[in-house]
Amino acid sequence: MRLTFIVIILQISICSYSQVKKLNAETTVQHVTIFSSGARVNRSASVSLLAGRTEINFAGLSNQLDPQTVQLKADANITLLSVQTTKDYLTVRKIEQEEKDLIGHSNECKDKLDLDSKLLDVCKNEESMLIKNQAIGGEAGIKAIDLKESLDLQRARLTEVYGKELEIQKRLISDQQDFDKTKSQLQEISKKKDSVNFIVSALVDSKESLTIRFQLSYNVKDAGWFPTYDVRVNEVTEPLNMLMNANVYQRSGETWKNISLLLSTGNPNDNATPSTLEPWMLGFYDPSVSFRQQGAPGVISGRITDEKNQPVEGASVLIKGLHDGVFTDVNGFFRLQNISKLSSITISRIGYIQKEVAVKPGYLTIALEPSGSGLNDVVVTGYTSELLGNVAGLSVAKDKMYNEEAIQTVAVTTQFQPTTVIYKIDEKYNLETDGKTTTIGIKQFEIPAIYDYYTAPKMDPSAFLTAKITHWQDYHLQSGEISLYFEGTYLGKTYLDLASITDTLALSLGKDNNVKVSRNLVREFSSKKFIGNSRTETKEYEIKVHNTKSVPVTIELVDQFPVSTNKEISVEDIKAPDGEVDKDSGIVTWTLTLSPGQERKLGIGYSVKYPKDKKVVLE
Repeated sequence: MRLTFIVIILQISICSYSQVKKLNAETTVQHVTIFSSGARVNRSASVSLLAGRTEINFAGLSNQLDPQTVQLKADANITLLSVQTTKDYLTVRKIEQEEKDLIGHSNECKDKLDLDSKLLDVCKNEESMLIKNQAIGGEAGIKAIDLKESLDLQRARLTEVYGKELEIQKRLISDQQDFDKTKSQLQEISKKKDSVNFIVSALVDSKESLTIRFQLSYNVKDAGWFPTYDVRVNEVTEPLNMLMNANVYQRSGETWKNISLLLSTGNPNDNATPSTLEPWMLGFYDPSVSFRQQGAPGVISGRITDEKNQPVEGASVLIKGLHDGVFTDVNGFFRLQNISKLSSITISRIGYIQKEVAVKPGYLTIALEPSGSGLNDVVVTGYTSELLGNVAGLSVAKDKMYNEEAIQTVAVTTQFQPTTVIYKIDEKYNLETDGKTTTIGIKQFEIPAIYDYYTAPKMDPSAFLTAKITHWQDYHLQSGEISLYFEGTYLGKTYLDLASITDTLALSLGKDNNVKVSRNLVREFSSKKFIGNSRTETKEYEIKVHNTKSVPVTIELVDQFPVSTNKEISVEDIKAPDGEVDKDSGIVTWTLTLSPGQERKLGIGYSVKYPKDKKVVLE
């Protein structure tokens, strides 16, 4: 008897031990690593476990969670038997029931609409019959009293019919409004299905009762960051000042409160498999395939924004007249190849007014105007401004000026990984799941640069300032949009494409009106002569370069001689004192150093001989 009692006690103990206990764990976000596309969320939770097996549910996780990236760690010696990721089925069932109720109500509304429409048709037909039946009495006429009774009857019946029609029409309007609301609500329900939160369930086995701290991490999709830069030059004798901004956004479905941010230049969605070459099959060129006849093709890239300089994702960028096009990425950037010199592009997006822009190879920023309600605001943190109490970076859009002393960056620790760079930001941030861009100044430095000017006065009598940076790799820059400022004036935007840069990074800082350039035809030395069957045209130009700045400048000036492609046309008497001539292209280059206030005059001349019955354009 005693043995039987002991066996029963042991069985009860074993069953009690083997029974799986369930509990819910509340997690908090500790830090988030944001990639160029996507983010990794790190949460923690403290859980008190009893000895035996326990199923722990970590609920309320992002609806953008990638189940394949879930990792769970514990700071105690327990056995992790399994980890499973599921959607919150309680919420799913609730949404499905709401959807069923709405579908039923929608069908009722549709039936009421159909019934009232038929009733209205009946009333309309009766009205038509009453109006057509107005001829009474025939040729013999009708007594006055009978006429009065007929008119009274018709008037009463028509009044009753009109009243019913008005009543039905009001019901139809109400029915239609109810039906439309139900359809809209059904659309919202379908959105809720996509936004159902995830639950991570972990089955653990512990030999003793203890309190354990879990670390839960996973990747989310709709988040990221992209860099932009402010480049400022005060004097061509000083280093340029560069501010690197991180533009962070997230629509993960969960709010990140008081978190530490790590910004990684990596992208977990990139293809990790190297490409392989396929056989290169060479064939004859078919001119009918070419669709560019206007000029040599090039590449354009740019960014589509709204009126508040926020990126417009998913905008369609099409080459006019062709089927070539792309969509802008989540940061508003796009890139098109094989763009001819005379092309136009059309940009369109739901909620914005379509825009057509004439383009040429290079970089451009295009702002779309909203066609409906206003768009989200931008949130800027990390540096402040005393200009009109506005945020630095936004105030420049008002007056194109900036307060250099007010620009500050947050404290950032840079970590170098084998293939990526991570910026660890010391400040804490709150990031709402609204897609708004939070701009953080993460790095500011002075970069030594070589400043020189470039001008081609035959095309444009302007001097363009260029900053050339060597050893730019030492600053660990990323490709991104640049806002340029020179001597306190906003010049515009360009794009830093590090994929196409060699050892020297060149930034165009726009026109400098303090360097004057002119190119004029010298009439007394230009002429036309007829000798025999030939005509000779002589052209001579005077080029003036005047430095009105208070500092010396170096300028590269280019011009050109015509190059003959016909044996009946000859270019003779080429003159370009002190210039370097490329005989194949006819390009002439001068490199000048001008002191403050100094002016230099250059000359270029040539003669072209050709048959006098022909015409050659030399302008």
